[in-house]
Amino acid sequence: MELIFHKSEKYIKEDIFYYISDQRDKHSMIKPKEENLISMSVDSENFSEPSKKKITNIFYPFEKNSIDKIYIGLSFPLFSNNWGASYLRYLLKIIKIDGSIILPVYPEEQAAEKGMWSRSFLENIFTSRTGWTGRNNVWAENDGVMSIRIGKKFPNKINSTLNYYLEEMGNTYYREKIKNRKKLIENIWSTSKFSAILEKIIQDNFENKKITFCDIGNNPSIAFEINASNYIKIKNSFVITENNQLYNKLYNYFHYRIKNKCCKIVYEQLKSSQVDIIFILYNENNLYILNQTIQENPNSIVVFFGILDKNNTSYSNYKIHVYSSIVAVKLDSYKIINHYSDTIEEEINKEKGNNTNKIYVLIPN
Repeated sequence: MELIFHKSEKYIKEDIFYYISDQRDKHSMIKPKEENLISMSVDSENFSEPSKKKITNIFYPFEKNSIDKIYIGLSFPLFSNNWGASYLRYLLKIIKIDGSIILPVYPEEQAAEKGMWSRSFLENIFTSRTGWTGRNNVWAENDGVMSIRIGKKFPNKINSTLNYYLEEMGNTYYREKIKNRKKLIENIWSTSKFSAILEKIIQDNFENKKITFCDIGNNPSIAFEINASNYIKIKNSFVITENNQLYNKLYNYFHYRIKNKCCKIVYEQLKSSQVDIIFILYNENNLYILNQTIQENPNSIVVFFGILDKNNTSYSNYKIHVYSSIVAVKLDSYKIINHYSDTIEEEINKEKGNNTNKIYVLIPN
């Protein structure tokens, strides 16, 4: 069985063309036959087994060592962070011993700019041979494409909220009885996307400095994902949330896995916590919380997801930047953001001018 993963059904044609094109694979080393590919997507509400007749969700509970090949479509939102590495490790468990995961990789600068995978990023995590001996996990294929296979040594487990969710979803009872499955899947992907963008914002503004981070919202997964990141340095991590049930589960899960604890605080404690960066998302009153937060924490960088009137004098003491909600990159009116996918490139470059929810970064002057 050969699968190809998409962000949604809309991108299927372009995702498949990327791999069947002679330009991408002149020697047919990894080129699939289109008729053999079974498409699955992130946003499908169909959780049945893969089928040519219907698009099903990529979180179908696959058996281990059951899939021949998995192609990662250009549209598939897979960032080069702990979450993304954990997902690729999970896919290694479900491919056959001689199977492979084929994915797009980007030139080093472009990958670093967008938070996507490059060859070196993959090799830093998945290389399994010593010197030139042993079978490696990462294989170079052709321009813009690499594959991951089961090598000499299975990659180490990396701390991520994804592992928590995969373990829960892998439980047979949970798999059969789960309620609100759609909401759970949306939460998993939201955590992947926003944590990767936050990591890039932190890298852009703090480089190697140890920082104190706080998340305000009802998806505490984001705070725990940031706290577990290997790509930034976290001194203290706080979360303000009313989702006590999920917070307690994640706190218990990570308690002995990482040294840094993600601590729950109430809003009144935020001012005295001297936080470097605050993220505001998943609140019914996001804008109200933003305005209150900048008054009480004038020295903190604030990341806000929503619609913002940048001309409002309340924000006159801040430089305001906009980051893409598609890839982890700062948007610039005078710079074209390139992407292998023409469709996604167009979406990214239209994003700043759209009157929709955006990721705003407010930096004190």
